[in-house]
Amino acid sequence: MSYLQVAVPLPLYSLYTYKSTSIIKIGCRVKVEFKWQHLIGVVITCSEENPTDYPEDKIKTIDQIIDLEPYLNETTIDLIKFTAQYQHSPIGMIVDLSQPILIRKGMEASRKPIFAYKLLDNSYKTKGGIQNKILDLLKNQIISLSEFKGLKLSSASLNALENKKVIEKFDLNECDLDPFKDLSFENKLSLNDEQQQALDQINATDQFKVFLIEGVTGSGKTEVYMQAIEKVLKRKQQVLVMIPEIGLTPQTIERFHKHFNVPIAAMHSSLSDRERLDNYLACRDGKIAILIGTRSSVFTPFKSLGMIVIDEEHDSSYKQQDTCRYNAKNIAIYKAKLANCPIILGSATPSLESFYNAKIGKYTLLQLHNRAFVNHGNVTKEIIDLRNARLNAGLSERLLNTMELELQKGNQVLIFLNRRGYSNRFICNNCGYVLKCIYCDSFLTYHKFKNNLNCHHCETSYAIPHTCPKCNASDFSISGNGTEQIEEFLINRFPQYPLVRIDRDTTTKQEQLNAYLEDIQNNKYRILIGTQILSKGHHFPNVTLVALVNVDQFLFSNDFRATEQLAQLYTQVAGRTGREEKDGKVVVQSFVPNNHILQTIIARGYENFVNYCLEERKYLNLPPYSFQALIRVASTDQMLMNQTAATIFNLLISLKGNLEISIDNPKPALMEKKQNKFHILIMIQSSTRKILGSFLNNVMRELNKLKLNTKVEYYIDIDPTEVLQ
Repeated sequence: MSYLQVAVPLPLYSLYTYKSTSIIKIGCRVKVEFKWQHLIGVVITCSEENPTDYPEDKIKTIDQIIDLEPYLNETTIDLIKFTAQYQHSPIGMIVDLSQPILIRKGMEASRKPIFAYKLLDNSYKTKGGIQNKILDLLKNQIISLSEFKGLKLSSASLNALENKKVIEKFDLNECDLDPFKDLSFENKLSLNDEQQQALDQINATDQFKVFLIEGVTGSGKTEVYMQAIEKVLKRKQQVLVMIPEIGLTPQTIERFHKHFNVPIAAMHSSLSDRERLDNYLACRDGKIAILIGTRSSVFTPFKSLGMIVIDEEHDSSYKQQDTCRYNAKNIAIYKAKLANCPIILGSATPSLESFYNAKIGKYTLLQLHNRAFVNHGNVTKEIIDLRNARLNAGLSERLLNTMELELQKGNQVLIFLNRRGYSNRFICNNCGYVLKCIYCDSFLTYHKFKNNLNCHHCETSYAIPHTCPKCNASDFSISGNGTEQIEEFLINRFPQYPLVRIDRDTTTKQEQLNAYLEDIQNNKYRILIGTQILSKGHHFPNVTLVALVNVDQFLFSNDFRATEQLAQLYTQVAGRTGREEKDGKVVVQSFVPNNHILQTIIARGYENFVNYCLEERKYLNLPPYSFQALIRVASTDQMLMNQTAATIFNLLISLKGNLEISIDNPKPALMEKKQNKFHILIMIQSSTRKILGSFLNNVMRELNKLKLNTKVEYYIDIDPTEVLQ
């Protein structure tokens, strides 16, 4: 008889014991009965003796064995256990979010045919631009059909070349191909002294070590990654490259394909369920050499992992903000430790936590102070004083005149505003009521082009009202400006210059964003208006002016991380100009141009800001000089939520004793009602992670004993980045 401890996909913190007369390996899926439900769980431990105090006759027998061989390897199970322990999250939920949806549904863990192409005729010439691109990519390597789809290359062009016997299509699964067999590194660039020194330090080890590359925008961080990866591939080991957003995936894949003739796959939410499963299994089985993915890719199993690279390591997208609120960067570091391989964190604006870890010796800091381009332009900076200035759609005349000068020279200008829509307030002129979402404590944003009101938190849309819901008047006005309003104004102000707006409203599909970016590269548009989508990872050689039009909100936020976010945003956006031979200019509009933090960021640079901010955090005992956990309590019933929060708070106080821990009274979230639920927060803070972790273990053990109302949900957010929301 075997006794199995199984993780089931429910918000429960324990493993559940079942028995079987068959031998079942750890990492296999089984179907089990759980409180009148039949669920698919994963075997986490297996023993010949009953590991519990339950009588033999009360232990249920499993319903069905799904996998004869483990689909999860031992390292991935260890990573799941660590994540559950570190995040104080239900292990079954971590298992659930870590695997492709088809695995969760019980589909067989085997790959369907993976069609790929190889070049047959090197001498073939064609006039077609897309066909030429395909032939160029296939010159020294095999590329899968899904990769071609990821690169947005036409299947019709592939079929045409195949019919002409220029290329051949085959199933990768039927070939016992060594993914590293024909490894070569194409288009290798010469490194400058700083890049070479960084590469030498990385190449000096093949064991676990955390490297932090701080490199100004355009300093050639990616080339350092590439050449470090080359050495790993030569050892016939795999590489995980993590990027913060799906929008960066196609250009990253294309760049890697130009360098390496090895199988490269992607892992992100835009793939189909089948594609995600195939890439997941191919990576696990060692058929993929390089995996490029977003946050969830950290849980993908590897056969022989030799390096992890996290680009834009500071980006908030690596932190999941719902269900199990894990930070993929922390999980990736532990994944590298399990694999005993180096991990590279790279950014022009590393997080304060990463800088601090380098300062105390946990990370090795590698700095690239100079741009890698020999003929890069000079960049000047200016703060425009908005006091007493006349504004049009939030733009000052000084900024508009500066734009006109650059446009007349044939250059491109980029206007950055992280607020989509036309206006963020829709107001009754009679009683002053500002229209709000019925599900969230948020004002509705007016979208003029769609002619509706929209909540940017739950995405509920509302028709424009004929009368005010408070006083029944029919006279409305708008306040505040968004990207739509700027677009409308600039079309009228500069009708002779083509303009494009890039935000979530105009780029609902990846193909739209790719097309816009290509048109920008080809100088089709002269004025670019965008949100954070345009702030990172893009190379626009003709952009000579970048303007940030609304930064004061960061300077007066209640969130202690807001100024760090401003410094990162400014540095990233400013990096879009002066990237080649043309000089660039960065303009910031502000009603407080003499603000010390703003002056530090713009005049003295990111590293000086970090040093100032770390001193401030140390004085206030804020992270990274302390460690935080947030207990979030939520319910559709506000009174019930408050009662539950009070019960949890009293439990925390009773368990605290003499521990060096501070516990704040329960406070409503800044947006108390969100997505039709009320939210209340309890902040817990300690000077050491060990004390905090031990305390939270006791808290979760005691909370599990309480019979809390099932209409109220609660969860712990470790190292929260949204401490007020």
